[in-house]
Amino acid sequence: MLPWRRPGLVLRLVGVLALTEMLRSAFFVGFFPLFAQEQLGLGASLVGLVTSVHYFTDAFAKSAGGWLSERLRLGAVLLASGATALLAVLVLPHGSLLGMILLAAAWGVFTSPLWPATLTFVSRDSREGFEARGVTSATALIGPLLGLAMLATGYLAQSSPELAYRAVLALAVLLFALSLSLVTLRNPAPRPSKKPYDWRKLYALLPAAFVQTLSTGVLAPVLFLFVARVNLTLPRLAFLIAAGAGAALLVFWRAARRADEGEPRRLLVPGLFLAALGFALVGVLPLIFGPALWALGLAGVLVGTGFGLFFPGWNGLVVKSLPDADRAAAWGVIMTLEALGYAVGPAIGGVTWDLLGPWGPFATGGMLMALVGGYYLWQLGKQP
Repeated sequence: MLPWRRPGLVLRLVGVLALTEMLRSAFFVGFFPLFAQEQLGLGASLVGLVTSVHYFTDAFAKSAGGWLSERLRLGAVLLASGATALLAVLVLPHGSLLGMILLAAAWGVFTSPLWPATLTFVSRDSREGFEARGVTSATALIGPLLGLAMLATGYLAQSSPELAYRAVLALAVLLFALSLSLVTLRNPAPRPSKKPYDWRKLYALLPAAFVQTLSTGVLAPVLFLFVARVNLTLPRLAFLIAAGAGAALLVFWRAARRADEGEPRRLLVPGLFLAALGFALVGVLPLIFGPALWALGLAGVLVGTGFGLFFPGWNGLVVKSLPDADRAAAWGVIMTLEALGYAVGPAIGGVTWDLLGPWGPFATGGMLMALVGGYYLWQLGKQP
């Protein structure tokens, strides 16, 4: 049984979010760095500046965007975001540096409401007692899809920049069309609250929200450098991703059910520690043994199992901690910290690569995940 009251509508809305993230990942990580350096003559620092401007404006606008999404018609917010994304893809690769920066910023601002608005809609449309399962199920495929879009576009850009651009443009057109189909959509009304909200519940989430995305953001600027360094062919990279995705799916649904029925932090702690170990092994084993399938499979299973426990636990904790009134605005605050973590991560990833070598960003990401796991373990210890 699906956890939502209107599954067709929820899946279309989540499709807009998934296409948005696929498009951004394909453009800013897969296509733009290679295109800008080879065709426009921009250095890595300027490419990084344009990318950072986009993600920072998205991050800082998320809370205000979430607040506005509950006061404006949700369909209009979706359409404005899809139209801005299409305009950016059409114009940004051919503009001046100042124009690129301004358009990247505008794209970030208009994208900012999507995550808090979508997750608020999904949580309110979920059946009673199924909120963690509803939110986690709705977003489970977004991570693998944006990773696939990034990798496919990156490999295309290395061989045919023109073909890569056409793929990115096709995603943008599809996003705009799906957004247009939801133009009349409105957000469900909040459920009535029985007692005043304790805002300390929200504050307790903020440090971990920042660090957990920082730990994955460190890989953004060095992923393809690492792939080239260890001679990781596309089939072996696909095997690594498949091992992780398969492991995550094996534990995902049961973990989401436990997050609804019990204490979500009990899933977060083992999930983060397993993911931390897997991250470290991804960065170390291929350097020692080469891209051996057993090493890739082991690391992929650890990372996948970790995230398969973490995401249901995190979604369950957030749903149980946020107010129902103004939920999108409160979710936007958390996502601002998450987005800032991902925006800061690439700078740390580049520095650790230069200072420590190819294993540095992976070891740093794993250490940060372990720190977040320790934070949640400490919170569990404080509970009576």
